[in-house]
Amino acid sequence: MCGICGYMQDDEIKEKNTILAMKESILKRGVSDNHVYVYNNVALGHARLSIIDVKNGKQPMEKKLNNTTYTIVYNGELYNTNLLRNILISKGYTFETECDTEVLLLLYVEFKEKMLKFINGIFAFAIYDEEENSIFVAKDRLGIKPLFYTLTNDKFIFSSEIKGILASKFVTPTVTKDELLELFALGPAHSPGKTYFKDIYELEAGHYAIYKEGILYIEKYWDLEEKKLLDSQDEIIENVKYLVTDATKRQLVSDVGVSSMLSGGLDSSIVTKIATDNIHNLHTYSINYENNDEDFVANSYQQTKDSDFVKVMVKYLNTKHTDIIVNDSSLFNNLYESVIARDMPGMADIDSSMYVFCKEIADNGEKVVLSGECSDEIFGGYPWFYKEHLKNAKGFAWALSENLRESMLKKGILNNGDILNYILNSKKETLQDVKHISLDKFENEYKEINYLTVKYFMNTLVERTDRMSMRNSLEVRVPYADHRIFEYVYNIDAKFKLGLTNNSEPIEKYVLKTAFRNDIPSDITDRKKSPFPKTYSKKYLELLEAKLKEILNNPSSRIHEVIDTDFVNELILSHGKDLKENLFGQLMTYPQTLAFLIQIDYWLTAYNITIIL
Repeated sequence: MCGICGYMQDDEIKEKNTILAMKESILKRGVSDNHVYVYNNVALGHARLSIIDVKNGKQPMEKKLNNTTYTIVYNGELYNTNLLRNILISKGYTFETECDTEVLLLLYVEFKEKMLKFINGIFAFAIYDEEENSIFVAKDRLGIKPLFYTLTNDKFIFSSEIKGILASKFVTPTVTKDELLELFALGPAHSPGKTYFKDIYELEAGHYAIYKEGILYIEKYWDLEEKKLLDSQDEIIENVKYLVTDATKRQLVSDVGVSSMLSGGLDSSIVTKIATDNIHNLHTYSINYENNDEDFVANSYQQTKDSDFVKVMVKYLNTKHTDIIVNDSSLFNNLYESVIARDMPGMADIDSSMYVFCKEIADNGEKVVLSGECSDEIFGGYPWFYKEHLKNAKGFAWALSENLRESMLKKGILNNGDILNYILNSKKETLQDVKHISLDKFENEYKEINYLTVKYFMNTLVERTDRMSMRNSLEVRVPYADHRIFEYVYNIDAKFKLGLTNNSEPIEKYVLKTAFRNDIPSDITDRKKSPFPKTYSKKYLELLEAKLKEILNNPSSRIHEVIDTDFVNELILSHGKDLKENLFGQLMTYPQTLAFLIQIDYWLTAYNITIIL
């Protein structure tokens, strides 16, 4: 994976300092190599993490064909490179490298925007077309790779990360009521295409855009779509097993070593099992917390510790394993680094723990690691897929916290009810893209919660993984985020997906469990879904409470501009006992709420954000 950036303006660019600054700001996404390209009115920058054809994949990559120059900057991996190369060879193209960048560029030359229907992979790229004097940008179907952009009077500016746009100095980091609504109504999630910065947007998953003659044209080329699935139940199980296996095997292709994250859960265990069938002496990594065996407190969401099940899989697969232990101070101190990585307040220590995890993996010499992420969102791993009070909640099932959110925000910034209305409107607007073909109420409700989960909840987790890993120049591959899996599984009958046969109780990820039941130990397939682990350390909580008190007691702290100081002080005095709602489901309870506020204060200061109310 890599980092890309660039801009296009009306007149000729006469200096390189701007694109150099943009490129420098995202260098951690690619430490292997970096270059810029300036020609006429376009500037492109690239920071490369060399994975495929290490010697020859230099970017920006330029090709001259039929007296026209095409130049690309690209972040991602294509998993059907050989097929695409053969298609292009049959049309008379020749290749100078083995890298997928050249394939992608020539695919554009041949097919223009129609190229996207051929691609299997995760990507964000920009192509300058000299003849058209245009920039074509595109993002993969599920939005795994990031691409942010903004428009000024005469410029189109884009980058893999928001910091790349800000480094151009063409934009002043600004927050208005609209952005505060995004942050306090939905955070750490955000609406598709929006950010917490005024006038800075994210190209949505499954979209492309063309900037030409001062106008940005945006089009959707893919989305989850309801289709009639006629396969029998046995065929469904067989097809799911094939799709997951094929997707994982495709993502093992690399000119450097591949390792795997292993949590002892179903998803990562399946991916790791497939990987060990194809890679000798696979290195696996798991995350745990200092003193977690003593501190762990079971609850309805997290009933078991990962470490017990990691041991089962390591013994079963005989992998070379490293257990990475995160201590309290590292978890706390990296709350700030994870804000810089994400460019926005995020999931508090759910982010910083991932940051430390990825850093340790990268420090061990790894460049590519597999993850079981994006399975729960399509196979039905969350309680809101089957618990009626969550599935049919007015707001977002993973963040039923509008009262807490409104209480945290400083009085007078918004009107009473604005937070809830924003949540409901965001949900309603997103669901307009769901076109039902079934008359079955249960099926339609399931499709809607499934769609929302992908667009909001999954995007938040994917954003976290990309930023925390790429901040450490580590490529995380997500086999479950193969669009073929999502297209197929989205249209499996909801009751079968939940294992609701003969009036039985719902079974999380029933189809996936059934497909791989004979491939991994029953301890794993029978284990109840357990989320990404959190610390239960009292020392960590003490660090958070002390730091937030310090911030609140400093009258110059930026957070006073946006939060209700009295409410937060009372929350700390009660040590969270007065907290009636979790900010972001079980992932962000009292400790993470405090950490989220600490991140907001740091973000406002570190990014020198102007607040206009």
